[in-house]
Amino acid sequence: MVRVLSPRRRELLRHVHQHPAKNIRMLAQALRRDYRRVHEDVAALEAAGLLDRDKAVGRAEYGAFDVRMRLAP
Repeated sequence: MVRVLSPRRRELLRHVHQHPAKNIRMLAQALRRDYRRVHEDVAALEAAGLLDRDKAVGRAEYGAFDVRMRLAP
């Protein structure tokens, strides 16, 4: 299972929270990361409900969030 909140994705969320980007290319440049990897991270965070996309890359309009995990099926 791929971790949704990897260190890079947490960094991306922090950045978007403070500096919303107009597109993924601009976000990748700001983070000094590869476009493809940033695109994958944005898609994963959006699918997990941690990032909202509209015409821009996204919004992370919260300062913090709680994480709940199931340890057994």
